[in-house]
Amino acid sequence: MSKNSAEEKLSNYIDALNNEQHSETADTANDPELEKLLATARLVRSLREPVMPEDGYPQKLARTVAGEVQKARQNGQAAKSKPKSVKGILPAMAALAAGLLIFVLVNWLGPFNQDVVYAMEKAVTQLSNYHGILEMRTKNAVGEEWLVRQVELWAEDDKYAIRQDDGTLIINNGRQKWQISHNDREVALLPLLPDHTRNNFDLRDEAKRAKQYPHTIVGSELIAGRQATKLAISPPGGMEYYLWVDIETNLPIQLQTAMQNALQTTYTFVSFKPNTEIDPQIFTYQVPQGYRVVENEPGQLVATVEEAAAISGVTPLLPEKAPIRILAFQDRIIFDYGDTTITETMPKGDFEPAANASLGVAAGGPLEVWWDRLRWRQNGLEIQVEGVQRLELAGQIAPDLTVPNSNQDLVSKAQVKVSVDKELVEADQKQVDRGSSPWQLDPLQVSLTFVNLKVTPEGIQGEPEIPMSSYKVVANNSAEAVVEVGHGPIERVYLKRLVRQDETGIWSVVGYDPR
Repeated sequence: MSKNSAEEKLSNYIDALNNEQHSETADTANDPELEKLLATARLVRSLREPVMPEDGYPQKLARTVAGEVQKARQNGQAAKSKPKSVKGILPAMAALAAGLLIFVLVNWLGPFNQDVVYAMEKAVTQLSNYHGILEMRTKNAVGEEWLVRQVELWAEDDKYAIRQDDGTLIINNGRQKWQISHNDREVALLPLLPDHTRNNFDLRDEAKRAKQYPHTIVGSELIAGRQATKLAISPPGGMEYYLWVDIETNLPIQLQTAMQNALQTTYTFVSFKPNTEIDPQIFTYQVPQGYRVVENEPGQLVATVEEAAAISGVTPLLPEKAPIRILAFQDRIIFDYGDTTITETMPKGDFEPAANASLGVAAGGPLEVWWDRLRWRQNGLEIQVEGVQRLELAGQIAPDLTVPNSNQDLVSKAQVKVSVDKELVEADQKQVDRGSSPWQLDPLQVSLTFVNLKVTPEGIQGEPEIPMSSYKVVANNSAEAVVEVGHGPIERVYLKRLVRQDETGIWSVVGYDPR
């Protein structure tokens, strides 16, 4: 067996361990030294956190391994009468030295971080239900902190119940959603879909974000009586925030936002029981005696498309894939796919994409791409698809559906280039992240400001000379945009998102065409 092949096998085995593809066996070709190396790798891999190595640990281990290699070399020189044995031992020990050193360095510096996130992702997928008390606290820039609210939560599959501080209870059992207000002695029936009631600390969303963004372990702390690993998470171009992961359950138990507008919010599960026993009565619709029922356009679950069409008056366009549920309203039908919803309505007025939305094509017309939502008009209907499967389902309704290509060059054709101060743009992005000057997220507002400052360099006083009605976004691929101006000295404005190429990134003018 060659040295390289042994190292490759060791490396592949370590990669498999790091990726949670655990295996107790591997092809060692009956090489006892390689078998020892793999066993050592398994042993080291089992030495997980919570205890982090002390400073200089990798260097100490490297010295120890180097000493073992030297001993092996010396033993080999003393046993020159057995050259076959020496050839077998030295490559193996070298592989051990290299493998262990690389393994420890790589895992200590990086993949240990991923271990926590991988374990959290796995734990979240295995979470069948939970009951807990979630506390939200806010702290200002001078360190003053106060309790905003505390809610009690029950969650199971797609069902949940939330009890507010004042006793108000909001329940969604997957078939109905309602709110019980004991103060008003009232039960309000609410629309089942779309549902934006869930709390701001969603365990699945946080696990997903932690995996998506750069992150690092910054410590271990006791949170509500639970030892937790503290992760610092850094969205590209955004502000760092923190997530604490319970070491026992591998589930998130605390989230702390970045300081925004001199305020920082911390969500903490002060009580949390995963995969526990929940009384099914909590999700059962019951009107307490003496309470009145108020309907707030709750819609109606139906079994067939024909039934939905009869109730809504809408003849829907259907994707090939069948929905899990169908909800019918007056002039509206919602198809529910679990993680995605399709809403089809009778349109009103002209189709106006959101100013900051990217633009694609669907059914021969404009397609609005806004966060995880697609919206367009087709066959006399306005169709909105929101969620994970949006592209697949929208493409089944509108076969010509084309989303914008962020690599498409839109701005290089500008006749006049505008230089941009990168540091100033980054400072502006942070300002917008803190909630100030949100107009910089809108290419129309940025163009209006730029053009009117060209017209009145001394500043915009009162109503701008070139009003907003003169501006129209004609292209937006989420990274670059082109805005046409109806009149005035500038015919076209070219913009780029220089810091972050998504809906949270600010626009900067990088060029224009004089009229």
